[in-house]
Amino acid sequence: METIILQTDLYEELAKNASQVTKTINDLVNEAVAYYLREQQRLKLNREILAYEQHHPELKQNYLGQWVAMHEQKLIDHDHDGLALYRRIRAKYGHISVLIRQVAEQPIEEVWQRTVSTGKVYQ
Repeated sequence: METIILQTDLYEELAKNASQVTKTINDLVNEAVAYYLREQQRLKLNREILAYEQHHPELKQNYLGQWVAMHEQKLIDHDHDGLALYRRIRAKYGHISVLIRQVAEQPIEEVWQRTVSTGKVYQ
């Protein structure tokens, strides 16, 4: 395992912060790294969504109604059974963000949500 060395100013800032929130420096570093990794996966998923939207005309022509998987902005697999596709993708790629979406007529899905407080519908 590789040793990670923090810059002195970062270490000092973390030490101050850790004492204020009653955590260890190690806890703060692990939280920061976990946040960074989640953010990188979110950004990757956004790139996959954009690729799906850009390739939608071709996907619609060839796979309408099927489930497709996008990874590194490319179609990597498809199936009529979304669960079967999901299982294959997880077996091959683990927990890397891979977009799995059913190809519909429109590239962007509409989401309707009814609020509890007002009962109004927002699109």
